[in-house]
Amino acid sequence: MSPQMLLLLTVLSPALATSQHRLKVPCKMVGKEALCQGLGLLQVPAMLLADIETLDLSGNQLRSVLASPLDFYTSLRHLDLSANEISFLQPGVFQALPQLQHLNLAHNRLAAGTVLSAGSLSPLPHVTSLDLSGNSLYSGLLEQLLGEAPHLHSLSLAENSLTRLGRRTFRGLPALERLDLHSNVLMDIEDGAFEALPRLAHLNLSRNSLTCISDFSLPQLQVLDLSCNSIEAFQTAPEPPAEYQLTWLDLRENRLLQLPDLAALPKLLYLNMSNNLIRLPAGPPQGGEASPAPSQGWPAWPPGGSPGWNASSQPLSQLLNLDLSYNEIELVPGGFLEHLASLRFLNLSRNCLRAFEAGHAGSLPLLVLLDLSHNALEALELGARALGSLRTLLLQDNALRSLPPYTFAGLASLQRLNLQGNRVSPCGGPAEPAPPGCVAFSGISSLRVLNLVDNEMGTLRAGAFLRTPLTELDLSANPGLEVATGALAGLEASLEVLALQGNGLAVLQVDLPCFSCLKRLNLAGNRLSHLPAWTQAVSLEVLDLRNNSFSLLPGSAMGGLEPSLRRLYLQGNPLSCCGNGWLAAQLHQGRVDVDATQGLICRFGSQEEVSLSHVRPEDCEKGGLKNVNLIIILTFTLLLAIVLTTLATCCCVRRQRFNQQYKA
Repeated sequence: MSPQMLLLLTVLSPALATSQHRLKVPCKMVGKEALCQGLGLLQVPAMLLADIETLDLSGNQLRSVLASPLDFYTSLRHLDLSANEISFLQPGVFQALPQLQHLNLAHNRLAAGTVLSAGSLSPLPHVTSLDLSGNSLYSGLLEQLLGEAPHLHSLSLAENSLTRLGRRTFRGLPALERLDLHSNVLMDIEDGAFEALPRLAHLNLSRNSLTCISDFSLPQLQVLDLSCNSIEAFQTAPEPPAEYQLTWLDLRENRLLQLPDLAALPKLLYLNMSNNLIRLPAGPPQGGEASPAPSQGWPAWPPGGSPGWNASSQPLSQLLNLDLSYNEIELVPGGFLEHLASLRFLNLSRNCLRAFEAGHAGSLPLLVLLDLSHNALEALELGARALGSLRTLLLQDNALRSLPPYTFAGLASLQRLNLQGNRVSPCGGPAEPAPPGCVAFSGISSLRVLNLVDNEMGTLRAGAFLRTPLTELDLSANPGLEVATGALAGLEASLEVLALQGNGLAVLQVDLPCFSCLKRLNLAGNRLSHLPAWTQAVSLEVLDLRNNSFSLLPGSAMGGLEPSLRRLYLQGNPLSCCGNGWLAAQLHQGRVDVDATQGLICRFGSQEEVSLSHVRPEDCEKGGLKNVNLIIILTFTLLLAIVLTTLATCCCVRRQRFNQQYKA
């Protein structure tokens, strides 16, 4: 072999070997990304492309991370080692990766035994995000593990076993902006624990064991999540170093008895205080007196009559979302709502409210949704010029009975109104006499969705919804309801969903074919036996007739539904097996989805019930022939009986005459 050939083989052999080794590596290469997740790897793969920038090794079986071969990939920016079994990190293992920015070590076994050496995770000179969640880390170990990371912006320590945070826990992290500590067992946070984090803006302490937040003094913080703890008090520092920047505060599912000092949080946009033990007092002190003690639960408002009080500095003046649901509030204090000039969402559901008032002009001018459901409301006062932007009003499951007739007429933007589970009785049209305590639902031009389920309504009067273009109307669960002729007049061109379920209706005095936009109709749980004839094509897509008295659905009445109907519910009706040709055609052609087709029962006269899907046309023909034969037999029998009766009568008459003649 020539010397030139030997030289060529010497040069090519290492390259060929390297190429073959790369072919054996099961990782998927996408540009400069090496995707090696879930391959059962026991170690970091060697001989990948040296210039890869992303290496995903999540979901494997790695137990240790060594400098070699990891230091071969000097261009790495993203390294994902999550969901492995790593319990050993070689000291300084990541120091050889000068470009590393994102490091994920979540859900490993970093706290196992004594395998972690001090400083094994540092230094991290360029790392900006680090995830150590789900490693059973405890407080002393964490302080040893965290070292110098001058550019770290985001750190997750969630789902560990931390019990306390000390003053030195976060030293060496001066650029940290986001800190996630949720789902630990934190019971103690030492004063000054966050002083080394001047840029901290997002802090998540949810799902821990904290009982009190006192002297809160993180003015730079913007988002604070303290939900799902056992906090009984939240107090800001009496003299914070600067104005608080907090915009998002979550205190739900704690044991708070009062609101925090909201006057100290002027930039708050989102406040969630649901699932606590809050009771608001009747109102703030009168006559410009000093604010009441915090134990009374009233936030420290500035004096209401102070002429120099800038509206922009009012507490909660910028608040957009306030959730006070699942508390023990019996009364919303007078004046409480006047400060919520920017509020869009207010949730007061699941409290003990007996009355609610927003009667002042300009009250809650930007409010879009108001949830007062599941209280004990008996009185509701909504001023004509209040709640000008309100679109959704939820009042279900209260005790509303006798309301002013035009309670809802002044809500100029109202679109959705839920009154389920009350005792509200609708008035009739403008020309109808208004019984005492009825509520007018006519002339509300913005209203689109109305729920009057379970209101013990006796009569739905004519013209009840005139000039109110509803698209959805639910009148279900009002047993004994009488729907007067013309009760739904004015809805023919707008109504898309109508529910009259469970009212015991025997006759439906509604000309349904006139409702050209109707798409869903629920008539289940009544006593109806026939429907008006849909002779022209309509828009109805879903028809629920369950648990009624229908025996026949003739094609002459249902033909107009064929182009649009998609789903038909018929369970619980005494359907006849014969005479339902239209229904049989739908079953066999599959154009309409009939519920529980296999279990739909019908009857042949008084015979045993059979499945409608098993009925054949010849079965009905035989049944018809049998009926004809039976009629013929009965007719012949009747005629024979008449003839025999006539003959017997004649014989009796002749015998009587013969006897009379014989005696003579």
